Amino acid sequence: MHWIRRNPASLCGAIAFAVLAAFFTWTGALTGREVPAYAGSRTEVVGMTLMLLGLPPYFVMVSIVLRRFSLALLEQLRPSIADQEAIERARHEITDGWRAWPIGVALGLVLASFNTSIFEAVAASSARSVTVALSLGQTTVWVVVGIVLIIRFRVAQAFRHLGRLAEFELFALERLKPIARSALGDVVVVAGALAFSPLQSLDAEFRWYNYHFGIVLSVISIALLLVWPLWPLHRRLRDAKTRRLADVDARVEAAAAPSTTEDVVRLESLLAHRDRIAGVGTWLISVDLVWRFVLYLVIPPIAWVAAAIVERGVDSVLAR
Repeated sequence: MHWIRRNPASLCGAIAFAVLAAFFTWTGALTGREVPAYAGSRTEVVGMTLMLLGLPPYFVMVSIVLRRFSLALLEQLRPSIADQEAIERARHEITDGWRAWPIGVALGLVLASFNTSIFEAVAASSARSVTVALSLGQTTVWVVVGIVLIIRFRVAQAFRHLGRLAEFELFALERLKPIARSALGDVVVVAGALAFSPLQSLDAEFRWYNYHFGIVLSVISIALLLVWPLWPLHRRLRDAKTRRLADVDARVEAAAAPSTTEDVVRLESLLAHRDRIAGVGTWLISVDLVWRFVLYLVIPPIAWVAAAIVERGVDSVLAR
């Protein structure tokens, strides 16, 4: 029981994985021989099944981990927020975000409608059980994605509001970093989900239609979950930085013709201070760091797909 309390994410992920594995095995999607009409090979079906088997447990686990992570970040941010009631409201949004699951389910069903149709699967003339299983699997994935997106959007909204209230000093922004770390956590989760997509090319055939919707949604989600919570604080920091620079520029202009050693030292000090202000980041996070997180997770599977395509091309040439 103690292990369960300490590791709820692992337990929930294992349960989700076991249920899906049993379902896909029972329907023959994972171990059977039937191939739906739209699939090119049995290997493609296995790859799609593995992706549908891995994504729901992944999202279940990361949503639980992110909840704890967000609560810890909230406590780190507390000293910078004078209105402690706002902190408690944010805590409520984080802990009770799952209550918005009906909206998430509706969003997931809409997303699923762009990718699969259970009615067409039921009406399939061949490999019906596998076709229905894959359709239900895709619907499950998109419903889970919809729920997680709604939950994380509520968390992003909570941190966005705190960004409007946070007290700061332009040269001591470390205490505000939890807002940026929360956003970065969401970016990593979305990028991690993309790492499952190359399983659809397990047969070394790259099919753009299997990827484009997920990639577009991932880019939109990353932009929303990264920029949305940081924007109010970014604007406040940018305005504060602009005011400080204007003040220093005025003082530099007044001291632009030094006549004594003391005047020269003062002017050099002002110029150094202006450079320091100009170097203050107003996003609280390096854009380069964001891209490293994304690329480190996305490039390996893309490279795997590219290598598979090249290998398949070489085999075709040699076969001739």
